[in-house]
Amino acid sequence: MAEFILLIREDLSKYPRPEAELQQLINAHTQWARELSAKRIFKTGYGVDSAGKLLSLIDGQVQVGELQDVKTGIGGFYIIEVENIDDAIEIAKGCPTYKDGDLVEVRPLM
Repeated sequence: MAEFILLIREDLSKYPRPEAELQQLINAHTQWARELSAKRIFKTGYGVDSAGKLLSLIDGQVQVGELQDVKTGIGGFYIIEVENIDDAIEIAKGCPTYKDGDLVEVRPLM
């Protein structure tokens, strides 16, 4: 078995969203996490706030700046445990918010 991270990428231009709409998105992901948990492949997962900082090294000094990509951001992630990347991709196809324009990045964890 191997662990994979599913990064949920979302269009930040859609925010802020009405509270009722935001709650529907949260509920959809909570339900999906429960389904993955019932299959015993869900390890952990969280939503990620769009506020954040980007650290970089410039002239030998660590600089703290704004996130550079303001169009899309990571809205959350899931850690799953399955046999291989093909299985992880099949699981990722179940993301409940594709209809809202979200993308899912699938990466193996080392």
